[in-house]
Amino acid sequence: MSAEPADKRRHLRHSVKEPCTACLEDGEYLGSVVNMSVSGAAIHLDIEVDIEIEPGAIVELQVRRIGRLRTRAVRSLIGGLAVEFLFDPSEDRALIAKLWKVLNEYSPASGH
Repeated sequence: MSAEPADKRRHLRHSVKEPCTACLEDGEYLGSVVNMSVSGAAIHLDIEVDIEIEPGAIVELQVRRIGRLRTRAVRSLIGGLAVEFLFDPSEDRALIAKLWKVLNEYSPASGH
């Protein structure tokens, strides 16, 4: 019997459903953020993307209730991608506060 690998995530992820637009190198794509933490998110795109999203590629993500987030692609997912948020804590305090507000609405204690 083998042990399960330890979860390497730095922050707790929440299942969410937040409309978004992902700006990739070949255009803008509508989608939804399907899970999110304070450090990153998984995005499901509404249509299939014909390009390979390289890890490290910069993706501008517009999340309706949060705003524009600068992110870095971590990996491609079936129907989407995983991204890491690129925050500057000294300049992005209001954006981080909006992110926390949305995450708190999806926490188990909120009844979602």
